[in-house]
Amino acid sequence: MAITGSIKELNIVDILQMLSLSQKSGRFKIVNTIDNDTAYLYINVGRIVLGYLSSRDIKSKLLERLNSDSDIKEYGDKYHEMLLGDFLRLIVKDGVCSAVYMKDLLTKEIQSVIYRIFKWSEGTFSFDESDVGREFLLDLLPSVRIENVIMEGSRQIDEWSVINLKIKSLSDVVVLDMKSEDINTINLTPREWMIISYINGERSVQDIIDIAGDEFETAKTIYGLLTAGICKLISESRKSPLHKRSIIKLIDSGKFNEALKAIKNRRNNNKNDSLLIEAEIFWKTEQYDLAIKNYETYLNEVENSPSIIYDLALCYVFAGNIEKAHLLIGKINTEDIGFEMIDKVEQLKDSIDKIWDMKNDRIPIYKRIEYDGTE
Repeated sequence: MAITGSIKELNIVDILQMLSLSQKSGRFKIVNTIDNDTAYLYINVGRIVLGYLSSRDIKSKLLERLNSDSDIKEYGDKYHEMLLGDFLRLIVKDGVCSAVYMKDLLTKEIQSVIYRIFKWSEGTFSFDESDVGREFLLDLLPSVRIENVIMEGSRQIDEWSVINLKIKSLSDVVVLDMKSEDINTINLTPREWMIISYINGERSVQDIIDIAGDEFETAKTIYGLLTAGICKLISESRKSPLHKRSIIKLIDSGKFNEALKAIKNRRNNNKNDSLLIEAEIFWKTEQYDLAIKNYETYLNEVENSPSIIYDLALCYVFAGNIEKAHLLIGKINTEDIGFEMIDKVEQLKDSIDKIWDMKNDRIPIYKRIEYDGTE
């Protein structure tokens, strides 16, 4: 069963309830077209077993929670290219963490994703039915009742609307707005002191959430500190934009969320570069629809580049639109590109042509079955 649509027309909660009641198994994908983020929820017999955001590298995030700084690079290099299912199996097999602790961490990740997508108001969704157990070892994954996360998310959604009155963007930087001697006169909880200790004038709301964990509780604590006048927010747009090389370094190290924030801040300075760098992140995180949007904008507004047309065609192949890819690859003039690029274009053209021929040479179903003469 495949389901697609807009989250404006069909509420995420309603879809989850339907998947729970029908005990479906497969991947539920939600694309946020405002923040350019994508959430993935894997469901097994009506229960959520895995959840993560494309903007936050779940492998790096798990390793950061499991290892000291000296170990993170070692394990990061070892597991960087692995599929997520293989990664989860091997870090348990290698003794990096226990299966019990793995389930606990993944449960928290599921909760974080659920609370995030409940706030999304613009975007699309798709559900592809599949055997999740073939991709992941279910013994390592939690099994979270959808009803439980819906109940908790519903309780928190009203409070989020209040929090969002002050915290309009998780990219805004938190800075102290009160002298330390004045702060000491206020009766603060241990958690509020902990959050204050993370405020250094450079970290954003999202950065502090990443360090402290529990997105809702951390955002609520920051909201209280803002209300009390202890801290204030500075818009990300007021920070100096990162250099292009610094953004590419973030991408190469898998810090896609940080890179996207930096690109958003830099876009006013150089929109053209930003479109292509952002498209590269979408490609790496398999958000082909968003990569296509950026490539098409670049081609329409900036330059009709053969290499960008090639990337766009490749995106259409992975997005499943072979007809569009076939049309695009035929437009590339090989006289305008180098020898190495010519080989790649020809290889892609041959591959698409084979698929195209298979489609066009297909014998209609009514010619391949035997009729018995009845309606």
